[in-house]
Amino acid sequence: MKKQASKILLVIIIGILVFGCQEKRSETDWVKLPAPISAQIRCFAEASDGTYYAGASELYKSKDQGNSWELTNFKGMPSDILVSETGALLVGAYRGGIFRSVDKGESWTPVGFENNIYIFKIIQTPDGRIFTSATFIGEGARNDAKAGVFVSEDDGLTWQQTSITAENIKGVFNPTSEIMFASGTGENSIYRSVDNGNSWSTDVIGLPDSIPISAIVDFNGIFFASVGDPQDAARTIGGGIYKSEDKGQTWSKSDKGISQNTKVSDLTILENTLFASTGYPKNVGDRGVFKSDDQGETWQPMGLNDFQLRLIRTTASQQLIAGSNVSSIFISEDKGESWIQTGKEIENWLVFQVLESNNYLFANGESGIWRAAIPVKKWEQIRLRMGSLAKLSNGKILMAENGSILSTEDNGDQWTQIADLKSEMIFLYELDSKLLVACAQEDGVYFSINNGHDWSKYNTEGFEQNAFRTAIRTPKGSLLLGTSRGTLRSDDQGDTWENTDENFFAWTFTKSNNVIYAGGYADGIHKSIDDGLTWTEFNSGLREDDNYLTVTSLCATSDSSIICGTLGEGIYRLESNDSIWKEYKTGLTDFVNFGITEGSNNTLYTTSAKGIFERKQ
Repeated sequence: MKKQASKILLVIIIGILVFGCQEKRSETDWVKLPAPISAQIRCFAEASDGTYYAGASELYKSKDQGNSWELTNFKGMPSDILVSETGALLVGAYRGGIFRSVDKGESWTPVGFENNIYIFKIIQTPDGRIFTSATFIGEGARNDAKAGVFVSEDDGLTWQQTSITAENIKGVFNPTSEIMFASGTGENSIYRSVDNGNSWSTDVIGLPDSIPISAIVDFNGIFFASVGDPQDAARTIGGGIYKSEDKGQTWSKSDKGISQNTKVSDLTILENTLFASTGYPKNVGDRGVFKSDDQGETWQPMGLNDFQLRLIRTTASQQLIAGSNVSSIFISEDKGESWIQTGKEIENWLVFQVLESNNYLFANGESGIWRAAIPVKKWEQIRLRMGSLAKLSNGKILMAENGSILSTEDNGDQWTQIADLKSEMIFLYELDSKLLVACAQEDGVYFSINNGHDWSKYNTEGFEQNAFRTAIRTPKGSLLLGTSRGTLRSDDQGDTWENTDENFFAWTFTKSNNVIYAGGYADGIHKSIDDGLTWTEFNSGLREDDNYLTVTSLCATSDSSIICGTLGEGIYRLESNDSIWKEYKTGLTDFVNFGITEGSNNTLYTTSAKGIFERKQ
């Protein structure tokens, strides 16, 4: 298992939350609920015939310049798209490698990199060669699996590794003939080539090492680089815009008008104007589109300043296309003066959590908190920020948002801050009617015995370096914490802790018939029959011994069964007193599960990168 892959996976699944549920057995299919226009747009490309391709959790295309979109036959989560000079489509997929289509996306052939977690960038240089950056080797991959920068000289059919072999390369760029760049994270992670990728050096001065480059363009002989990772779900700070007048060897800041630390996710040129897309934390930097018509000396906002943008592109018809992190696609026909939202057909709504209360569904996703009356026909956004939700046994709903604990008593119309833990990422769990726990990732674990109004911190001395993820109270009253370095157990109400399952990263717990189940990263499910003192693997039916599986959610049912959600392998069910997991995913394909819960009338809900699905008895 690669440590880097573990870290990246934690970032990408930053919001996965798991809740208790009850469910009676149902043989019906999972059905997708209606979704708002709230898709993540990760990549974009235009073909020579004017077809647009956009990658969200699936791949979509538009034949009418973005007015309407249709789902393609591509299976997987796209991370980048290239339409080659021959018209071939090359699409990088999360944990799937690169796929190639020569019939406009009707059929696909894998062409490599199935062991890499991300394909962040695919480009073609003027001489026809295609380059890609393939990062991080997946768990369980063969020892000879490779990462770094690769090149293809046969239109993407076969690939050879260049001299760049680092695992953290997130982009490769070709602003002009012969000059190329590759960028990652960490010291000496910016590479430059003056012979079209045949050889590379690290003699680049002036660009920050710690944040990857998102784009490099050649504007009238001057190179401009945007700094800020467009694919980073952690919403870390960015680095602005830099320029170089010596073909990229030395760089200086050139972003007056854009606030410091703004994450700049992309650059494009329309006529004699530079455009930049920005986004991510509103309290850290700017959002929206900026333009410069004075060679990058000054920048001014051009709309969409309430939106987090992943990319901006110029089409052959001189449209500006802005891909949003949470609100689908925006198009401008007038050089950024006005924008129209499109993509209602792109129903890839990234949702981490759903719960039911008072005949409403509440959803927590990248785009904030949403609410819909049941039966679901239309969603309304009630909070702009993502927040961990918890429904208490007294009927109230709590939310952890940006370190604060908020409460609502009117179904989310009004929220009142009742506490402030001053910690950026919090997962809330009600362990019983008298104990509420907040796992604050790198900041330890807090608990409240008065419904979240007052909080104290557990003494986890000796385990301060752990990332705290989930919690449960055992049938005998002990406490368990799931952390990045093992499962911690306390039988004295949190005064002292011991690690009873070292090296297992539990993301979720549940219990049934005095058995405790823990699902986690890369190692499937562990179970304990002695109150969490010892643990054994329990993966029969889920995977073979030599395959890795990440379990994102576990849910105990009213008939003592367990429902299991996984990272890309669907949903499974364990019947009472059985020892083999069985598929429970009819109606779902290539499904990345984030959480499972049940509402009234025996309706089971599950959340995913493609929205919310329900299953009725």
